[in-house]
Parts: sequence; C-alpha cells; structure tokens
Amino acid sequence: VVERGRDGTLAVERSMSPGGRYDGLGVERESGDTALTKFREGRWWYPTVYRDAEGESKGTYVNVCTPVECFPDAVRYVDLHVDVVRHRDGRVERVDGDDLDAAEAAGNLSPELAEKARSVASALERAL
Repeated sequence: VVERGRDGTLAVERSMSPGGRYDGLGVERESGDTALTKFREGRWWYPTVYRDAEGESKGTYVNVCTPVECFPDAVRYVDLHVDVVRHRDGRVERVDGDDLDAAEAAGNLSPELAEKARSVASALERAL
C-alpha cells in the first residue's frame, strides 16, 4: 500500500515478475515492471497502470466491478467480466464483453447488473 486517502482511495503498487503478457494490453511482462492500482470506495471500476523499469507507461487496464469496498486490510468487489484498456499508443478498447454476455446468458448476472456493467464500460471508453 503506497497511499491511503481520506476520500476512500487506496493505492497499491506491485513489482511484476517477468514472463508472459498483460491481459488485454498484449504487451510483455518484463523485469522491473510495476503495476499501480488505485481503488476508491464506491466506484464501479478501478484502474491499474503498468509501467516499465524506466517508468514509462505500458498501458492501463480498467476493471469494471461492483462498487469497491475498502477495509483496513482488504479490498472487496465482484468482477463484472467486462474491462476497458488504454494502450500505450493511446488507443482505447473494451475487452471481455463476450464474457459479460455469457455470464448474463448463464444467469450468473441479472440483466440489470449486466446493463450497469455495459454502461460503466461505455463511460470509461469515453473518459479514456
């Protein structure tokens, strides 16, 4: 944990191990990479910014979820399957929309919750 804000924010920074690729971004995980995730109480999403060893952005992955709950030793939310990414070149795209559709079709998410997830993802696409 690198930051705790009075507004309910919690920032967590991780050192990443090399190997593989970052989901949605399609870029390689390399030695020295870091991931900074910022949670804010009540938000329906949270971003993770991936950076290389020199501090340059490799991209941002924004997870759409139920409203984030921050506790002293934990963060809780339910993943809503759809996400939005901003690539290092500035291109923005929605990912995993088919996973959301499948969860709704299987009855794992109500139509209302699935529509909320789509609405949040659309707003994030416009904002990024």
